[in-house]
Amino acid sequence: MEKKLLVEDHIRRNKRLTIVVCTFMALLFLGVVFAIGYIFFAGNLYIALAFGIPIALGYILITYSISVQTVLSAAKARPANPSSRQEKLLIHRVEEMSIAAGLPMPKVYVQDSDNINAFATGKKPEKSVICVTTGALQKLNQEELEGVMAHEMSHIKNHDILIMTVTIAVVGAIALISEIVFYSMIFGGAGRGRKGDGNVIILVIAILLVIFAPIFSRLTYLAISRKREYLADSNGAYLTRNPEGLAKALEKIKGDHPKGKPKGSKTVAPLYISNPFKSPSASSLWSTHPPIDERIRRLRTM
Repeated sequence: MEKKLLVEDHIRRNKRLTIVVCTFMALLFLGVVFAIGYIFFAGNLYIALAFGIPIALGYILITYSISVQTVLSAAKARPANPSSRQEKLLIHRVEEMSIAAGLPMPKVYVQDSDNINAFATGKKPEKSVICVTTGALQKLNQEELEGVMAHEMSHIKNHDILIMTVTIAVVGAIALISEIVFYSMIFGGAGRGRKGDGNVIILVIAILLVIFAPIFSRLTYLAISRKREYLADSNGAYLTRNPEGLAKALEKIKGDHPKGKPKGSKTVAPLYISNPFKSPSASSLWSTHPPIDERIRRLRTM
């Protein structure tokens, strides 16, 4: 009972944090678009606002509406095939974990990749998706696969999927737009020729925002992402009552050396249980996931 209350407390905290972070990212993106308008429209505050607000809000709404399809397309995922024995067992595992978590059954997708990996996405638990690589189906036993499915189901239960999916798109947009504007100012002379010096301070703030917003937004996102991986590990072990299953799966991910390049796009790499484009043992300030050895250690001390 105590553990259940602790999990529910984490979920409530995650819901509040989701609102805060989504609002922060939306305001940061609005600030960047406004700064671009201010720089390119010769310091005209009203034109900058008229330029910034519709574009920022429109982009966020479009990102929200097509987020799931965009992620699945970027991962080159396909619906699981019930006529395949491996994929039918996968569907059963997802169904078992959805019952254990008290959630609606997610749609099940498969990515044709030799990597051992999986991710969850969606706007809310009722419209969630779990995707697993063929490498995971081939290399993990049922205990280990159950641990991975419990981890992904925990992301859904913890309401991580919306914030992770939308924030990836917003962080990417901020980085891309800021880079374009930065080089435009250097080589194209954007914002030159405005009259007077009355708005110099606002202009400097706008330029600094364009330069530092990508770094700040990404660091904020990475810090949240790593914390949520630990929480999903813990809650996943609670669902299965077997931390060793996920620990063994993470050990196999660490020792996995698939042939060829990972499938899909680096854009959705933060969604996976382990970043397929980096060594699982690698860890730095810019890592999307916590150290895999530390994750295994925490599971085995539960």
